[in-house]
Amino acid sequence: MVLAWTLALAGCNPAAPPTPAASQPIPTRIICIAPNATEMIGALGQADRLVGVSTFCLWPPEVKSLPRIGGLFDASAEAILKLKPDLIILRGANRGVEQICRDGNIRLYRDKTERFDDITRTLDELAAILGCPEKAREVRDTMNARLDTISRAVAGKPRPRVFITLARRPDSLGDLMTGSKLSFIHEVITRAGGENVFATMSMDYPRVSLEAILAAKPDVILEAMPETPESDSLLRSVREQWARVGPIPAVRSNRIHILHDENCLIPSPRIVDVIERIAHLLHPEADLARR
Repeated sequence: MVLAWTLALAGCNPAAPPTPAASQPIPTRIICIAPNATEMIGALGQADRLVGVSTFCLWPPEVKSLPRIGGLFDASAEAILKLKPDLIILRGANRGVEQICRDGNIRLYRDKTERFDDITRTLDELAAILGCPEKAREVRDTMNARLDTISRAVAGKPRPRVFITLARRPDSLGDLMTGSKLSFIHEVITRAGGENVFATMSMDYPRVSLEAILAAKPDVILEAMPETPESDSLLRSVREQWARVGPIPAVRSNRIHILHDENCLIPSPRIVDVIERIAHLLHPEADLARR
């Protein structure tokens, strides 16, 4: 599951990768065990260099026909070696994959994307490895232009207090996980014109109680459910669950929404689509038309 992959990496902060050497050949057989890096490679127009991806890679469309080598914690050594990669991209730590790279003299890139600003840094590093820095600048400029449009549209407007769930029990409001200001999802909320009600928590991805949510008084509740199909019955069920909790402003105003976007928890250039969608939910009156 994409959600499980994303949250399993919370707190992972491997050592910084070395600066790509100009003398190294451009890789042509890449295995990517990082959905966000796979999306960046797609955004750079280099998807044809991918020969295998993790179970959780969803975009670009070309990856749907590629061999799956497992996930971060269950990557198959046999499948990796069969594909004869000249570059493996890894987000998080996997000693088995690292050993394969050492034994086979396979280049390893450690994706360190944790915060919002890391998206463009990782994009630039991958573009340097793949020999397409101009394309990275183009993707970055497009991202920034869209973010500026959103920023202008929500500027000066009251910022609704937002609670976002990143994980929870499927059948009840238990084990609710959210993101603090230490997580990239915090900037997703703030850039969309909201105020994260649990910004000051000390953990990146804390679990919060219903009592804490009641005390926080969110104006809007967002439920990130990228792996569930959109349906009126699901939304109705979720809103009924929250209605039983108590007097929450979001319940009274019926401002409880589900994010079904497959990439809503993946820190890649496509996260701008998610910010724009959330901005629409928080500020339906705002003019978010792209200029």
